[in-house]
Amino acid sequence: MSGADTDLIVNFGTRGTSAVGIDGMLVAGWSTPEADETWTVGRESVLMLPAPTRPASYVLVLNLRPLVAEGKLAAQRLRVSANGSEVSSFRIDRRTLRTCVIPWSVIAGAPALRLTLLLPDAARPAELGLNQDHRQLGIALSRLRLYPDLYEAWQDDTALSGDEPVSIDMASVTAAEQVPLADLMLKFESLGQNCEFGLVQRQCQAEPLSLLRFSSTPLPRLLDALDARFAGMGAPEATNVVLSSNGREYMVNDSRFGFVYHAWVNAGEMSPEELQRREARRIPFLVRKLLEDLEAGEKIFVFKGMGAVAEEEVFPLAMAIRRYGPNTLLVITLSDAAHRGGTVEARSPGFMIGYIDRFAPGDDAQDFLLGQWVRICRDAWRLRLAARGMRR
Repeated sequence: MSGADTDLIVNFGTRGTSAVGIDGMLVAGWSTPEADETWTVGRESVLMLPAPTRPASYVLVLNLRPLVAEGKLAAQRLRVSANGSEVSSFRIDRRTLRTCVIPWSVIAGAPALRLTLLLPDAARPAELGLNQDHRQLGIALSRLRLYPDLYEAWQDDTALSGDEPVSIDMASVTAAEQVPLADLMLKFESLGQNCEFGLVQRQCQAEPLSLLRFSSTPLPRLLDALDARFAGMGAPEATNVVLSSNGREYMVNDSRFGFVYHAWVNAGEMSPEELQRREARRIPFLVRKLLEDLEAGEKIFVFKGMGAVAEEEVFPLAMAIRRYGPNTLLVITLSDAAHRGGTVEARSPGFMIGYIDRFAPGDDAQDFLLGQWVRICRDAWRLRLAARGMRR
């Protein structure tokens, strides 16, 4: 990691290429690298990375899959330590991406960055009846990325630290309550996962131009698109027009990232060829607009799961959009015994979670809880105002 803004990217398969090779990085507890990944061996595995040079918190992104066996081993527990300090812990039951933040205080002054992966559930595939492999395996690591959180200093605010409850600031409460509803909704932009928040905006008389407002955007594909800056989306060869399942309207299938979105054109109103040409003009414009919005860092970006969303699974999205600018992600998940519907929690700089009692049913997209959505948005905007000292 030679420069302040340089990513350290390491691929752990023999078929991949890395900016930095893994020779010398695999200190202890690793198998021989395979085509696409390298397995941990034993209950402790150690990586040694070059020491970052820029004073900042660093984001560590791990692409991995666990050793699991149906009915015998449901998941692997993983604890990650950096230079002897634990920075995160996860439960992993499938191929996934996990992200954690390493404070500069853990890195400063050390000659290298020593990562220790603790895997108390590592097991032998042969004993699980999977195959004849007698190694004690935990996770297979395919890719690692380490980069500085460039906007940490800009948004260094204890109100969003996650360590203390956010105090109620009456000035920001008043300011958030006084924003007209349509104007409030324009301060948010949807990243998916479906069109519910876009319909909430419409109900509030807000019609922003937005790339993903009415799209189906599964989280892994959205992360890929953000990593690629949506390059290629909207290209004619990647833009496919199809009829919806009920045959009444056209849908557009983006083969570049696998998104599907409403065209808001009924069957017979345009030909598929005309609609494809329209989208090939419209989508690149909306891509540029989304990138500009991400770089400006003025809006709160909203991601809604299809059900309850685990914080550790969606946190990588918060860090992904902060690579563009000083952004805030608002994740909407289902309420539970500890979190009432219509409430918001600030979890860390640039990361909020809003809770709602239910989402709109699949057979009636208009049947959403508008009152709770509005309350969530007002409280999220209040937190944003408080964190930025009323500058927005």
